[in-house]
Amino acid sequence: MTGSAAEGPVGTRRVVIAVTSLAVGFVAAAFVGAAVISSGDWEIDVPATIGSEVGRTVMQFATSQTLADHRIPLGLALLLNIPLWAAFLGGPLLARREGLDWRRDLGWSMKPIDVPVGLGIGVVTQLVLVPVLYAPIFWIVGDQDVGSAARSLVAATDTPFDVVALVVLTGLGAPIVEEVLFRGLLHRGIADMSSDWGRPGVLLAVAASSAVFAASHLQLLQFPALMMFGAIAAIALHRTGRLGTSIWIHIGFNLTTVVVLLSEL
Repeated sequence: MTGSAAEGPVGTRRVVIAVTSLAVGFVAAAFVGAAVISSGDWEIDVPATIGSEVGRTVMQFATSQTLADHRIPLGLALLLNIPLWAAFLGGPLLARREGLDWRRDLGWSMKPIDVPVGLGIGVVTQLVLVPVLYAPIFWIVGDQDVGSAARSLVAATDTPFDVVALVVLTGLGAPIVEEVLFRGLLHRGIADMSSDWGRPGVLLAVAASSAVFAASHLQLLQFPALMMFGAIAAIALHRTGRLGTSIWIHIGFNLTTVVVLLSEL
């Protein structure tokens, strides 16, 4: 049952749209990315430090190789997210034909208060809650570099365009697109499906949507932090009824990482 056009798709249908958008996005990004990388003979991995770059050059010189860096330009690597994000937004946009209303069904709205509150929560989550979360984990498994993936990405900023692309796409693009899919469509869809369960239904929606969000980043070490962040964003959406709050939380969370790592270069 999909519901009438006036009511929009029911929760189950919205969850199906979200999962389908996620799957299509990964497939599209994989094909486009593979084609672009292959055509340019680039490598997708990037060294995390300047020392790694020096070592790479020394190795090429010592083995009489042509001095060359086949690392894919960071700006282009970030632009390869566009097929993924297009699918993330494509599902909710196409679902408008079924009566999906972004404001009513996804919470697509924003108030001025969302900006300072959201940014503050995002910064505190990144700088305070994430380290607190990992303290007992590292006590058990030993110290790990949680920020290695982000550090490698930031270390690849070679031009002003790379910096602009990093800030705009990671700090603004990703938060908007991901909040629409994971919180607006998926979380709210699951919450509607389990609405008869009361508070346990809300907790199920928070946990399930946050787990899918964290798993979609394909980074096992970062999974706990992303799961926690997803839960905070989902709770904010549930409490305010607005995606604006969770979007600004996401912006604060991502930009904090970018600013801190850029300052270390």
